[in-house]
This record gives sequence, structure tokens and C-alpha cells, in this order.
Amino acid sequence: MSEFAAELRARIADVDDELELMRQASDDHAVEVLTGRLENLLRIAARHGVDVRPPGGGPVAGAA
Repeated sequence: MSEFAAELRARIADVDDELELMRQASDDHAVEVLTGRLENLLRIAARHGVDVRPPGGGPVAGAA
């Protein structure tokens, strides 16, 4: 696994975790900002052919 792919996966996981916390806290503004950030990271991953699905094969939580 390349360093780029590993860093991208780590950033996506961090944003996804933070997004879940903000959803639980009902912080709509933070959810909107983090959703945009996550979508951008997922676009970068797709553009570079980086598979970001979790080991179980399901979607990234914030990608729904």
C-alpha cells in the first residue's frame, strides 16, 4: 500500500469518525462541513483508484 493511499484512508477514517460524533451531538453545521470534507476526500480517492471501503466491504459511514 502506498503512503498516499494509507494517508488518504487515515484522513477519511478521521473525518468519518468526527462526522459520527457531530451527528450524535446534533451539530448540523459541523455535519454539513464534515460531509463536504468527506465527499472531497472520497472524490480524490476515486480519482486515484484508492479503495477506501472498510475491511468488511461496506460503504464508508458518511458516504451514504
